[in-house]
Amino acid sequence: MAKNINNADSLDSLISEANANLGGDSTPAKVAEAPISVNDPVMVAASRKYNELESKRKALVYKYRNEKKVPVTISPFYAPYLGRVVRVSVNGIIVDIPADGQSYMINQTHADHILAKIKRIDAMIARQKRAGDVANNFEHSPGELHL
Repeated sequence: MAKNINNADSLDSLISEANANLGGDSTPAKVAEAPISVNDPVMVAASRKYNELESKRKALVYKYRNEKKVPVTISPFYAPYLGRVVRVSVNGIIVDIPADGQSYMINQTHADHILAKIKRIDAMIARQKRAGDVANNFEHSPGELHL
């Protein structure tokens, strides 16, 4: 059954022959396209909702761009916890800051979220150090230490 194929014309003829053997025509199948009706209430409602959400997102972008800029520095010390590039998303607006020790001017809202992340990591590390200091983790009564 296997035949040698030398060029594109022979390939087309083999496809036509195979389609004829299967009872089909030699033209490739067309992809059916669903018509989009403007009068379809579901599509109109979905489109309207999408446009409203997109306009809100654009308004937020405008708000955050015009917000007061503050310098933010992320030490490379935090890279194992936050990644080399710290991604902060507030209301779907994303800001990426490299954790390389340099200062970057970003808006106040995103800076607050980055500083909150850094404070949580500092608290976690301090808690780990207190728990790991076994020489000073002696309790005179149960529940005395708060690690």
